[in-house]
Amino acid sequence: MKVKQVVRLSAETLGREDLVAAIDDLEGEPEGELASLLRCYNLIENEIALDYFPLRCRETLPSSAGKIAFSAFSYAPVSVASAQAEGRELQFGCTQQALCLFSPVEEGQNVTVEYCYSPAEKEWEDDTAFSERISARLMAFGIACEYCLSRGKFAEAAMWESKYRDALKAANAVRKKLAMRSRRWV
Repeated sequence: MKVKQVVRLSAETLGREDLVAAIDDLEGEPEGELASLLRCYNLIENEIALDYFPLRCRETLPSSAGKIAFSAFSYAPVSVASAQAEGRELQFGCTQQALCLFSPVEEGQNVTVEYCYSPAEKEWEDDTAFSERISARLMAFGIACEYCLSRGKFAEAAMWESKYRDALKAANAVRKKLAMRSRRWV
């Protein structure tokens, strides 16, 4: 799913046909209200990734002096879940610039790190960071809420936020297996 499609759905949700037409005709960088919608998209994607559905990555990186610099990671790490070398769990801690390994590792030894990350800011033609579980509709509700807040439409923003929160709860709901209780005859 492309960012442009999600933002377009958000404009449709808001009932702004002028913005939908502007998105369809856009060539180059967005300006004005379209730039505001793109900013709202990035805010919502970041909120979902940090608060509700963390984006996870597993990478194998070489250690240097018992550390792995965060700049070596493909994405900006938010939290580190585990570190392993040759199949064994490593003790670790984090500083502002690096992952510090407390377990002994050889210089240059590859360490597999599993971590959660913050998505990079997106442009119009980029793909969204989420798969099917986070639908375009869910994100469109969040974008509509942020957009209304930025325009000072607080009552409308409250309505969109309610729909957004309900959609987040539905996406996170664990569906139980349906079963019919047995009948008991007395």
